[in-house]
Amino acid sequence: MQILNSLVPIFSVIALGMALRWRGFLTPDTTQTFNRFAYFFALPLFLFYKLASATSGSGSANLILNTLLTATVLTAIVGWLATWICKVPPHARGAMIQASFRGNLAFIGLPLVLFTIYDLPADQKMAIESAVLLALTPVVLFFNVGSVVALAVYNQKTESDLSFGTLACAIAKNPLIWACVGGALFQAMAWPLPTAIVRTCEVVGASAFPMALLGIGSQLVAISVKGKWSRALLPTFVKCIICPLLGWVLGRLIGLTGMELQVTMILCAAPTAVSSYVLAEQMDGDADLAASSVVICTAFSLLTLSVLLSLTEIL
Repeated sequence: MQILNSLVPIFSVIALGMALRWRGFLTPDTTQTFNRFAYFFALPLFLFYKLASATSGSGSANLILNTLLTATVLTAIVGWLATWICKVPPHARGAMIQASFRGNLAFIGLPLVLFTIYDLPADQKMAIESAVLLALTPVVLFFNVGSVVALAVYNQKTESDLSFGTLACAIAKNPLIWACVGGALFQAMAWPLPTAIVRTCEVVGASAFPMALLGIGSQLVAISVKGKWSRALLPTFVKCIICPLLGWVLGRLIGLTGMELQVTMILCAAPTAVSSYVLAEQMDGDADLAASSVVICTAFSLLTLSVLLSLTEIL
């Protein structure tokens, strides 16, 4: 039932977005509008008010953060080593490294976690939700820094100079980081949000996940993997298998168990973010590899996430 109640809604909406794009109901322009609204407005407002009104969480908050961040960093290192071991051409290494660690936490991982903990007792549910939301800021920050570094060092022009201006600009423009920082500040200072602001954030924030998931489905249809899918198998294996395994090992070592460990592994197993393709294209990375990695990893994650959702008692 956990798989049916948590995973099916996420991928059903993605499938709906694919069907709507096939039928011409969603166009490239409307898809871009959906994505931009979800990314720049709906999700930031959702994260801000959720964090601002969150409880301090439980003792597992730092454990979830440390496990998720450490597993992500180690996965990036594994992805880099894999490109050397498998002798991936230098111009493709940046896109492959990025695809190996940059998960879609915001639009797939987070809603899946919220569905997974939906039936828990209120106190436990709020504690896990707060811990997960607080973990997003440093992990999203690492996604931006690590991706820009990888693509600056390895790209189609084989440049070796790191553009710190590009890196700073990518971080400064990320609305999710500012939303998490702002929400965490309100929580730390115990500043109350006016009811009108909370309700506005609730209304706009409620549209974040359906709009983003429809946009993901629409974008997946537009990405061609013909003749390219085999190149995406390596980053897919690292992202969907190695990363959650690292999350499990690290989590158990530092004391995570049960639902806290399960949601951490779900976040680790979130498929490669669509934004990785956009960034690879902007920074002269191997855009074809980045695009095929998004499609193959998203499809394969349906299997790996199903396995993780069935491991509640074992974990």
